[in-house]
Amino acid sequence: MQSSREQIDSLTGLRGVAAGWVILMHFRDITPTRVWEFPILDTLIVNGEYGVDIFFVLSGFILSYVYTASFQTSVSADQVRRFIVYRFARIYPVHLVTFAVMLALLAVKLMTSGSGGLPERYDPLTIATTLTLTHAWVPGIQTPNMPAWSISAEWFAYLLFPPLCFFLSYRKWTPVLYVAMGLGLAFFAPLGNYCLTHVLSGFLIGMAAYRAMPAARRLKIGRYAGLGATAAIVFWAQGPAPRVEIGLLLFAALIVTLTDPRDLLSRLLSWRAVVYLGEISYSLYMVHWPARVAVRNGLQVFGILDTLPPALVVSAYVLVAFVGAVASFHFVELPGRAFVRKAAAVYVRGRVSSPNATST
Repeated sequence: MQSSREQIDSLTGLRGVAAGWVILMHFRDITPTRVWEFPILDTLIVNGEYGVDIFFVLSGFILSYVYTASFQTSVSADQVRRFIVYRFARIYPVHLVTFAVMLALLAVKLMTSGSGGLPERYDPLTIATTLTLTHAWVPGIQTPNMPAWSISAEWFAYLLFPPLCFFLSYRKWTPVLYVAMGLGLAFFAPLGNYCLTHVLSGFLIGMAAYRAMPAARRLKIGRYAGLGATAAIVFWAQGPAPRVEIGLLLFAALIVTLTDPRDLLSRLLSWRAVVYLGEISYSLYMVHWPARVAVRNGLQVFGILDTLPPALVVSAYVLVAFVGAVASFHFVELPGRAFVRKAAAVYVRGRVSSPNATST
């Protein structure tokens, strides 16, 4: 199920910005006792966890943009199978490799430090759920590659997407229902499995934003709407605990405005360098934690982590993460995606040609 719809460059660029927001938040903590405050931007960066919510809203929006034509009239087993294969191919190779890198870093640390025993994040249940992309489904599980919790949560949303997409086109009032459900899940998230309600809240609002896009575009609110939405997000993110429900609506509004190629911010985010950052954003997001661990452990081995200027340590984090992301994108993500899709196609053809194959 390969979409023929064109990529929206500005939204690809936005992915890079969102990844950067999350990464800079994680890079503030040089050690458990040393934190580097980014000049001027720190009040915004400290709330970088909300960059993940941008990803969730974007996922709901982009998947609706790509697959609405496939699921708006029916949800067949063949359509669902191909959709799931494509989404699995998109996320699993990088997830698996970064998990393996974390295992390797643990092995090196155990050998160099001489400490015995495995940390809690490497117990058998954590490893099993990590390999099956279900670690975020089990409360209390914390996988070694910290950012991967959101990938497991996204996988849960992907499994629900085909019927959600079908119902999105089924009634005119469905987008309103999705917004209400998304805001409700965001409000009551702490009462349940936070990871799953977290992803679904943004996902549903992103899907509703896609349906609202034509009406919003007719408003013709001007070429500075994207900058206005960004200013509202920056203002909202200044507080110590911004309400996620408000953030989700602001993110959805920003995404819709960026689909207008006449918008000034849309044009800026469509610059080739920014789009490339967006294209490698998934690898960057997944690689940045192993990069941080590797640099931090290396500097600790040499006994200089506590003596180097914080800006220099953070710069090393950024450099290693970016180089790792470029390598991951070109040598893991792209070939891994092609391999999984090809393997799935070969398997399906084998089943169809087998005399014992049953109809699906």
